[in-house]
Amino acid sequence: MKWLAALCLVCMASPAVAQEIKVAAGLFIGIINEQGDGPYQQILTEAARRSGVSLNEQVYPLKRAVKAFTSKEVLAIYGMTSAVVDEIGDEQILTSYPLGVYKLFVFTRKGSAAISSVEQLKGLRVGGVIGYEAYYHTLLAYGVKLDYVGNEDLQFKKLSVGRIDAIVGFMPDWLIFADTLVYDPNFPISVGYDYLTVWKTPLGQAFVEQISPALQEMHQDGSLKAILGERYMEFEYKPTLHYEWPGARDQSH
Repeated sequence: MKWLAALCLVCMASPAVAQEIKVAAGLFIGIINEQGDGPYQQILTEAARRSGVSLNEQVYPLKRAVKAFTSKEVLAIYGMTSAVVDEIGDEQILTSYPLGVYKLFVFTRKGSAAISSVEQLKGLRVGGVIGYEAYYHTLLAYGVKLDYVGNEDLQFKKLSVGRIDAIVGFMPDWLIFADTLVYDPNFPISVGYDYLTVWKTPLGQAFVEQISPALQEMHQDGSLKAILGERYMEFEYKPTLHYEWPGARDQSH
């Protein structure tokens, strides 16, 4: 009966996700939308198809999406890892292989000077978005005062009409407005992975271990780049944090 014992070990090592996975999708401008066909949503849909996972996605404003996760209404959320850690710490979460990477910049209107240092922000009206507060810690530590709005569309409108002087936003999200904005690509406020943030439960562990190889395969075969198009930013996944998926070859450490 050695074959039966071996089969049991395989099943224990790679648990299949049999139940539907609830995912909160906060609106990311140009990346996640209410229609459900944003680039990240397309990526996750394809990864779920490849890995045999059934998804139930709910789209929310950013703050509400984080609340849906922290109150355990859903098992996973697109990105927002820093916001989640601010709320509940990092001992109860796991993250998947990345769907992409992000870089946070300060943008100004075309024709104005690009922001290349925090000192340039002194005296300026800078717009931020409710829900992204955790990503602004560096700016806040330097005394930059932020004018918060409910979403990125409002943020852009306020900048366009001159009600604020600059905005803090993510690439590749803001690429759709690149022809009307100015920023210094050598002055990112923050850089990180955009992965799925998942509750550290047996189901969450099984989900991360099942969806991550599919996402990794999509990165390697060019699917991430094909779906993201001009929004794609090349990256090499090097997990260093205890909650990050360690990789298909070394999941025991």
